Amino acid sequence: MAEQKTNMTDEQLAQGLRKSKGGNLVLVVIGGVVLGLGQMVQGKSKEQAGRQTFDSIAPDIVGTAFENVQMNPAPPLLDANDTNIPLPSHTHCSGSGYIRGTYRGLTTELCTVRLTEVSEFQREETGLWEKNEQPVYTGQWMLCELGQKFPTWLTIWPRDRLDKLFSSKTIQTGNEGFDKRFNLSSDDEAAALRILSPSRMERILALADSSIGKFAVNLNSDGRLYIAVHSGRGFFDLDKGRENPAQLRERFARELKWFTDMIEAFRGA
Repeated sequence: MAEQKTNMTDEQLAQGLRKSKGGNLVLVVIGGVVLGLGQMVQGKSKEQAGRQTFDSIAPDIVGTAFENVQMNPAPPLLDANDTNIPLPSHTHCSGSGYIRGTYRGLTTELCTVRLTEVSEFQREETGLWEKNEQPVYTGQWMLCELGQKFPTWLTIWPRDRLDKLFSSKTIQTGNEGFDKRFNLSSDDEAAALRILSPSRMERILALADSSIGKFAVNLNSDGRLYIAVHSGRGFFDLDKGRENPAQLRERFARELKWFTDMIEAFRGA
């Protein structure tokens, strides 16, 4: 029965993808598998196909890890601006694809965060001022309320060109591998190092080896854990459209498990 349900979902997805492209996209469904998905679409057609994929696959994938799943809850809990996570300069911050659920008794919410920078320029031929909006960041974010208080907050982020800006807050952990790959900031160094135990650092380093992009973590003293991965795409995105539904399901489940594994690294911290 479960296999039947999966196949029907995939067939419905294929029909939706076929409609999104019209006559320019030929999709053949064999046993619930879409062939020709790699010919996917650009612009509005790709956006429509992505929406179809999200609606068809995301609830099932999230439902395997979370209970009490809510799609597009209002108002959302996760606010990228409500963290100490370093972000590139931007004019606008937006979130989309919010999903809330209960992960092993903990309220959890995930979404896609996009940052854009808007600049103005004057066209020489007309003399008119126009705005140019450029994306500067797209990432997968997750908030988990751990349900416990901590003596301080801490933020972990990868070493890169932002180091100079935050160098005054960087804390050395004594773990050479960790210190080479990450920065650590907090308002209480001793308390942060107690939270970030040697075993926890090793778990984070192991997850770094399987990450889908550079990531940062912010743990607040009130127990809110933010995980941000600069992957260049959102949760349940088609990416380049070269995967059939079975491959999409496998990737989405793998990416979601990476985030829940990071939650596990901090549970009971």
